[in-house]
Amino acid sequence: MITVSDSDAGTREALIRAGLDLFGRHGFEASSTREIAQAAGVNSAGIAYHFGGKDGLRQACAEAIVATMRQRVFGAAATMPPLDGLAPEAAVELLLAIIGRVTAFAAQAPESETIARFVVREMMEPSAAFETLYEGLVGPVHGQVCRLWAVATGMEPEAQETKLAVFATIGQVIYFRLARPAVMRRMGWKAIDTAESEAIAGVIGNNVRASIASLREGRS
Repeated sequence: MITVSDSDAGTREALIRAGLDLFGRHGFEASSTREIAQAAGVNSAGIAYHFGGKDGLRQACAEAIVATMRQRVFGAAATMPPLDGLAPEAAVELLLAIIGRVTAFAAQAPESETIARFVVREMMEPSAAFETLYEGLVGPVHGQVCRLWAVATGMEPEAQETKLAVFATIGQVIYFRLARPAVMRRMGWKAIDTAESEAIAGVIGNNVRASIASLREGRS
């Protein structure tokens, strides 16, 4: 039986952290294996040993993001069971709970900045790592949230309007990560901690409630 030593696991994690940071800040091509190894504090041969090369490291970075977000943020939203019989108001509460978790992570978790930089790079310049992000996280989570939205509104989960509404809701959360310096300056905040995060989630939640109420009214 092959086992991975603590040293090997530590080296692998350090390289993934360094890869996420440098790929996100400077781009894949501009980040050399030497720079990544130096940032990780390991020998540059470690990239080839653990990942087969820089492409493999980028793939491992994407896989690490998927694992982190599914475990720490989305939870059941990534593997939600059938929603038959779920009441519309219960679906709304589940939606708001997901928004709260995502907002808290985006606004407060130190690693959220590094993850956001990497993901934005992949969205702008898709590679095989984008496919990992999409198939492992974006597609499944968006699909499940669309199902919740459909229960809450009475719309079809795969309708164009449903998909766009969910993307628009996600966009509200993402803005507070990408535009964090502007938000803090305009709000006069020195940090975004629990109180600020809850205030952001509350506003987005109110927007979601109003949107759902409007859609229900339009369908009645």
